Amino acid sequence: MFLFVIVTLMVTLLISCGSVAKKDKDPPIGSQKEFKVTENVDWEKFSSDAQVAIKEREAQIEALRKEILLVRKKEQQKLNTALDVLEQKKNNLKKSLADINKKLKTNLNNVNESDKVLKTTFEHAFVNDMNELLVGLKDFWKTNK
Repeated sequence: MFLFVIVTLMVTLLISCGSVAKKDKDPPIGSQKEFKVTENVDWEKFSSDAQVAIKEREAQIEALRKEILLVRKKEQQKLNTALDVLEQKKNNLKKSLADINKKLKTNLNNVNESDKVLKTTFEHAFVNDMNELLVGLKDFWKTNK
């Protein structure tokens, strides 16, 4: 009975490894066009969503700047400095999005696996950085009082 369970687990493991290897292969030549179109649509959606998120963060930063004007002069410098750090982070995100967007647009007709990896890596890093910026903006008054 014990041997049967081990053999069954081994067979299951081998079958699953085989299916992963098949999925990792390059798509057939006929589906390359579909791959490029899908990648382009996915990137356009991400880029559009990212631009909206950046605009929202810009609005949040401007709202905080207006609130800072209501605070005593002594505290304004400290608050402005902290907000400048957050704004610089937003500007860096905006610039990196523009840079990667430009790179992907120039290679639009030649989208390949390395571009997909670059795009995916950038998307994950961008989302993480944007989340950090959002947390920083939400906690602005908590951390600076």
